[in-house]
Amino acid sequence: MRRREFIAVLASTTVAWPLGARAQRSDKVFRVGSVYIGEPAIVRRFGFEQAFISALHELGHVAGQNIIYDTRYAAGDPTRLPALIDELILLRPDVLLAVAEPIASIMLSKTSSIPIVMTNSSDPIAAGLVKSLSHPGGNVTGVSMQWAELAPKQIELLREIHPSLTRVGHLHDTKVPSSKLAEQLAREAALKLGIAYIPYYVANRSDLDRAFAQMEEQRPDALLFGAGSALLAGLMQTIIHNTGRLGIALSVPDRNVPRLGALMGYGPALVDGYRLAATYVDRILKGAKPSDLPVQQPTKFELAINLKTAKALGLNISLTLLARADEVVE
Repeated sequence: MRRREFIAVLASTTVAWPLGARAQRSDKVFRVGSVYIGEPAIVRRFGFEQAFISALHELGHVAGQNIIYDTRYAAGDPTRLPALIDELILLRPDVLLAVAEPIASIMLSKTSSIPIVMTNSSDPIAAGLVKSLSHPGGNVTGVSMQWAELAPKQIELLREIHPSLTRVGHLHDTKVPSSKLAEQLAREAALKLGIAYIPYYVANRSDLDRAFAQMEEQRPDALLFGAGSALLAGLMQTIIHNTGRLGIALSVPDRNVPRLGALMGYGPALVDGYRLAATYVDRILKGAKPSDLPVQQPTKFELAINLKTAKALGLNISLTLLARADEVVE
């Protein structure tokens, strides 16, 4: 995996912070617009928005004093994203924060002048967001998580957690450009371990319902979550419920999701990604151009395991693996 140094609430809201922060001396009041796919409670529970605002606060941007945060939530419905982004653009933000690749794509389709900072892109080159990681070349920059490249490691960890694993399913949103690479890498990894690989392709909610109907017949032992998808992210609770109902071990590329019931989460430190995104916003507000700011990739990856879910699946997690985990949900 290519790695680089990784530095590392809604209706429209203005968040107030203590006035003792190191505020920048400027008459300008900046606006930062963002829209999150999930429910407000889940976004806040994971701490993403708070991490972003706190990092900017530390850099001297004090909410209600020299910066305004205009935030929207799609509440799990990606079809709402275009309209919510239109609302933000009408507010004339200085920077837009794109918390997922599909959001960045919609934002880019609506503006080529407002700087866009992304936090969770899977493959920004394939998605047409940037020309290259080192020279973005347009109004988009930020953090690329390279989600597709996590699939082989997830399968290895699943085999360690689930020694009798023989069949692994993989949810793919066909609208996500990196899904083909994720499928290729996952298929190769499964083949090396002698595990049957079963892809499930979805483009809407009806497809997901059909995919679970197929899983009920095919009974994969585990399921990989297709990262980088606004559709699947918005239906995370539904996916967790159905895998639990079918006795399927769900693996996601995010350590936070096991708190909601998934068996395992393995992926980059997302909170750090939001902090890093804040440094991009800070530099842009101080005059830097997105086209001159290289896209960065993570070097820190985290593992979380839900013991309650493991017990429900009849799995005994080794003490060695639990010791390696960054978070154990009980």
